[in-house]
Amino acid sequence: MVTRRTPLDPDAILRLLELGDYLLPYTIRAVCLLGVADALADGPKPIGELAAETGTHEASLAKALGYLSSREIFAETEPRVFGQTAMSDLLRTDHPYSAHKVFLSPVACTRGMEGLDHAIRTGEPAFDAVHGIPIWEYLSRHPEDGERFDGVMSGVTSMELMAILRATDWSRFGTVVDVGGGDGSLLANLVRRFKRMRGVLFDLPGVVANSADVFATAGVGDRVEVIGGSFRSDPIPAGGDAYVLKRILYSWDPAEAAGVLRRIRAVMNPGGRVFIIEAGASDTGSTAMAKRLDMLMFTLSAGGTRSVEQQRALLDDAGFELVDAVHTPVFPVLEARPR
Repeated sequence: MVTRRTPLDPDAILRLLELGDYLLPYTIRAVCLLGVADALADGPKPIGELAAETGTHEASLAKALGYLSSREIFAETEPRVFGQTAMSDLLRTDHPYSAHKVFLSPVACTRGMEGLDHAIRTGEPAFDAVHGIPIWEYLSRHPEDGERFDGVMSGVTSMELMAILRATDWSRFGTVVDVGGGDGSLLANLVRRFKRMRGVLFDLPGVVANSADVFATAGVGDRVEVIGGSFRSDPIPAGGDAYVLKRILYSWDPAEAAGVLRRIRAVMNPGGRVFIIEAGASDTGSTAMAKRLDMLMFTLSAGGTRSVEQQRALLDDAGFELVDAVHTPVFPVLEARPR
């Protein structure tokens, strides 16, 4: 057998090493934990001043920011003086589309990726192979990790929010039930914008326990009801005009996902709607974001993205018909009504 090799390309070697390097994401994570982007909110600072403000070792911080600046995350505006770029600005905690929490995912999730060879070989979740239990059980046993995971979901929501708001006319709904809504970040923003809307947040008790501050900050605590429970086994709150499932169904196989939808159909108001909001695969090829999410869900729970046609079949199985599919810059927003 003749082994064929492509011509040696030095740029390809460097690119491959960069893509396969753990260093960049962990360096971003470190500066998020240290609050470096917040310290630069008012403009560039000399490394000595920045180190003093963040409580870090000056020479070590300079190495980290020098590396990140070489990737256009932060900028070395003068020798040993660092400032923001468009990317590092998103790491500020007060940015309206802050990505700060996104980079603070529990280390247990990162470790779960060590089992990807097992997952690819067997189809079983990599997380389970490494930790011995499913991710949702792990997070319930480790509240600190669970809180960080919820923070990641909240951070992603802030970046998704504008696409969600523009995807449909939310003002037509009196009561919106966010099923599996985490700390309530999405629901708080919806209810805050539409003064006649009331909201119901439904998620595990340990998850919704963190929602009071979210709703208080948004000034909507008097228009939101918080209910703790599992959408897989506990009664789903009844009487909603719209039920939102954001990044929920891709965690489950078709039978389980259809079961959740059937239970929603049984309790929603006449003329109600259900919204499925998650990155979707395409029948002709997925977006980079959808492919990334598809792989991430496979790693954590053996879930994955579905195409619009697969979602349509899922909705049909649960007694719904798809009435709209709005493609946004980040994911499709699917609207369905009882058939």
